[in-house]
Amino acid sequence: MIPGFKTIAGTPNFPSYTSGHSVFSAAGAEVLAYLFPGEANLFRDWALEAAASRVYGGIHWTFDADVGTEQGIKVALYTIDVAKADGAD
Repeated sequence: MIPGFKTIAGTPNFPSYTSGHSVFSAAGAEVLAYLFPGEANLFRDWALEAAASRVYGGIHWTFDADVGTEQGIKVALYTIDVAKADGAD
């Protein structure tokens, strides 16, 4: 704890680990990358930017964003696999 430290966006009333914004940004980016492979790098870059913004805002630590991004990718890949298996692909 840093006495007197204030974040740009205010201190959220939930634990830091993991970054929810990183999870859903990465998950969305992976699904969009699957649907639009030509734009995959752009979507993934945007997700990483969203994750970094939470660190720059003083809301999360870097490891929160990193783990959240990994979780989001795993959720998206699982979801894509389920969609393929049930014919929704």
